[in-house]
Amino acid sequence: MHAQHDRHRGWNPFWAALGAALLVLVPLVGGTVLLSRQQLSRQLRQAARSQQGVAVQLPRESDRLTVLVCTAGEQPGFVLAYLNASQNCVHLLAVPAGLQVTFADEAAALADCYTAAGPARCRQALMECLPLPEDTRYLALSDAVLERITARYGPVRVGFSGAMTAGELARYGRDSRVQGLSAAEAHGFLTGMDADAVVPQAHRAAARGAVWDAFFRQNLDLLPGALPQALRSVSASLLTDLTALDLDTLDRTLEFLANNEAQIETQVLPGDEQAGRYTLNEESLAAVQSFFNVSPTDGQASSASEP
Repeated sequence: MHAQHDRHRGWNPFWAALGAALLVLVPLVGGTVLLSRQQLSRQLRQAARSQQGVAVQLPRESDRLTVLVCTAGEQPGFVLAYLNASQNCVHLLAVPAGLQVTFADEAAALADCYTAAGPARCRQALMECLPLPEDTRYLALSDAVLERITARYGPVRVGFSGAMTAGELARYGRDSRVQGLSAAEAHGFLTGMDADAVVPQAHRAAARGAVWDAFFRQNLDLLPGALPQALRSVSASLLTDLTALDLDTLDRTLEFLANNEAQIETQVLPGDEQAGRYTLNEESLAAVQSFFNVSPTDGQASSASEP
């Protein structure tokens, strides 16, 4: 009995070593699987095009799309997305919900404009005060639809240290570490802050931008084909003026951007915040020009060097 007991104890270092090795290897394998999935997705798309005899197409000027993306609900959120194949860029501009726009001949918050008249009127209001393209589209997603579309991609890993202060994060039980959030968790966090209206609007918008930025960075290789098809599958649940041709454009543009490791940049629309009102200032126009890469040459050069 004593010998058996000693023999049993002898196994402990082995299992301890095995457990330690697994603690190291499992995260590495998980990261490799994610990377391999993205690389495989790209290789399969390229192989399919090659087998079909499809020549590699250079981007056309029309392979671009500007969309005002609205998250619907009592606390709507707003992000302008600009995808351009010829510039090989994905630019995201988070717009504070309290931005003052003209609605019914009076100044009103963009969120109130959405509640009263919907996303089309919000797009119109933004076009009246910002130099947006005439073909800017709008797309409103409920939290349920957003979760359905993004569920296949898993949690988005995002850090909010560049968007909010440590104190603001602590108020909501969070810190500066990168964390995995599902679409529902991210939506609850962002809309909860909007409902409280304690954190400055620019910081709340920056947090929303950080979530969208992380989503595009982590999943860009997986979006061609999949994202346009997902939007088609939930078309009855969307408020949008995106047409079938627009979704084809989105597909082509995402294909080019994914295959060419597009530059992704995110910023918040600058403005002045006071007593719950967020108003445009002289920096706002320059930011929108940079957003569309139409600033002066030296401005473009400096913006291109930013992370």
